[in-house]
Amino acid sequence: MQPETMEQRIRTRAYELWQADGSMEGCADEYWRKARSEVEAEVAEEQRQALKNRQS
Repeated sequence: MQPETMEQRIRTRAYELWQADGSMEGCADEYWRKARSEVEAEVAEEQRQALKNRQS
């Protein structure tokens, strides 16, 4: 199984946000922006942790 790409992670998160918000129509860009921001923060944290683990 291949690791998820950034776009796949964002798409999944945007869908989760959309569902949690009642599946409102017409807000796709808003959910995408929020999901991208969250996923980018997660990836940055994962990279920091990986670097920290390599330095230990």
